[in-house]
Amino acid sequence: MEILDSEKRRARNIIWNAAGEYGFEPDFKAYDHDGRAELYWNSIAGAVRKNYGEAPVRELFAAIHGHSREPLFEQLLWLGLENAAFSRESPRRPALPALRQRYARAVLLANGRAVSLEGDEDLLRRLEDGHFRRALGEDTSGLMARDREMLDALEFPGDLAGEVLRDRALAFLERYFHFVPGGDPPPEKPRFLPSIFFFGTGKSKVKRMPAIRSFGRGYGEHTGEEGSASPSPERRHISDRTAAETEADLAKFVREFFGAPLYGQQRLAALEEAACTGDHKGCRLYCANGDGTWENVKGYVGAQRKAALKQMEQNKALYEADGLRHRASIIRLTARIRNAMTAYLQPAVVRASAGSLDAGRIWRGVYLEDNKVFTRIQNTDPGRLSVDLLLDCSHSQAGRQAAVAAQGYMIAESLTRCQIPVRVSSFCSLSGYTVLTRYRDYLETDKNQRIFHYFAAGCNRDGLALRVLGQEAEEGPWEHKMIILLSDAKPNDVVKMPRGASFADYAGEEGVQSTAMEVRSLIRRGISVICVFTGEDEDLPSARTIYGRDFARIRSLDQFADTVGTLIQNQIRSL
Repeated sequence: MEILDSEKRRARNIIWNAAGEYGFEPDFKAYDHDGRAELYWNSIAGAVRKNYGEAPVRELFAAIHGHSREPLFEQLLWLGLENAAFSRESPRRPALPALRQRYARAVLLANGRAVSLEGDEDLLRRLEDGHFRRALGEDTSGLMARDREMLDALEFPGDLAGEVLRDRALAFLERYFHFVPGGDPPPEKPRFLPSIFFFGTGKSKVKRMPAIRSFGRGYGEHTGEEGSASPSPERRHISDRTAAETEADLAKFVREFFGAPLYGQQRLAALEEAACTGDHKGCRLYCANGDGTWENVKGYVGAQRKAALKQMEQNKALYEADGLRHRASIIRLTARIRNAMTAYLQPAVVRASAGSLDAGRIWRGVYLEDNKVFTRIQNTDPGRLSVDLLLDCSHSQAGRQAAVAAQGYMIAESLTRCQIPVRVSSFCSLSGYTVLTRYRDYLETDKNQRIFHYFAAGCNRDGLALRVLGQEAEEGPWEHKMIILLSDAKPNDVVKMPRGASFADYAGEEGVQSTAMEVRSLIRRGISVICVFTGEDEDLPSARTIYGRDFARIRSLDQFADTVGTLIQNQIRSL
């Protein structure tokens, strides 16, 4: 079976999205009987990596590699992993149950038409049939007692750690198949071995299996040597990625995923040329118009669009469910900002070359040739201040999307009521593109509701997003500029940073330091940067490194107005 490169790319993107991790080469990709990327199984493969880690799963499949019953063991283990990953991910991914039911119905239909099978193939069909009948809530009383017992042991729960899940899967194989890693079961154990799975000479101890072989209703592709699972390579530099994905296909995918472009190609190219340098060399930019409308697309992108639309509805519903407290927070935050403006944006007396003569300074004009011997009143008003509100919408925010959307809306609404121009955007990165989605511009005071279109996807290149936003802010007419970032302070992107003759990951300490340098650059240029921290305790040191004292964590809605108000007040004081 030959799989088209376009389907391999699609399978890879599905896995990346489900894993919330981008740039690795998946050890396993799934396709249907027509060779098309299988949406459900590739989503499960990504969810397995996300929830149980790369190493335990790799070690599990490496343990069975070369065994004469590897084809059977492989598919049984995936049934167990599917059960575990689905149990853990389905509460967070509304589309997953529907995808599972559709796949289950297709399996039962195909099994009902299958010819008589023997040995391992028949056992696999019986257990697969029983597993997916259970998934559909159908009666499984027809299962033999031994099959039911095996299925109960195989359907792993979702709350296990990766190492525990690995050990439990190996224990299952040992109990029911007398499997010991590194050796075949006793030779007297009869089994059926389809010839499709083997090739080469009989001298080899390890059976060589084709990279693309039967799996489920279709095929599975294994990227490791001789069909085995292998350690994921390090994240690849952008030049490696483009060898496998054409720019035209990738640009089309990004546009369909995030919606219509905000800027024309000329404007976008100019932004990219100015921003994608230094640590961000090799990155691409895309700016989307976040008005909540997209092109009519189907397939994988269409499924993601539906999931995003459901998230938007949830954002609004959860905001309204606690609407009284949210509106009270807006009133309190608005008052805090107005008080700060009253206290620190009062008219000031400044020295000038024209105005009211200051007799005590005349001597400076005579002896020091200082022409600033006059005074005048300088009126500082909110019209001299603009704010950019930037929301991190990477996949690490998936569990708090509604909270981030609500916080962004409350800040924007409070600033709007104070007549401060505010622009609201979100950012993430996908397949080498950093994507900024614009929900409203500075003077679009009636479009704060668009912020509820926020949804999480991809990685995050905080430094590049801040750099682009800073460049755009400098083009504005306002004297004072402020960026308020809602982020978990966890920069992580697939495109590496050039370091002389080598490259460094845009993640961990390297990513934090790079982002901190970008924040310092903005501050030196007169742009204030503050962060409303949305992450976990373990990432607080990163937030301190990047933002210094100019960040705060919102622990409860009751603290929201005071905490954010203090941050903004401190910045207004320093204008």
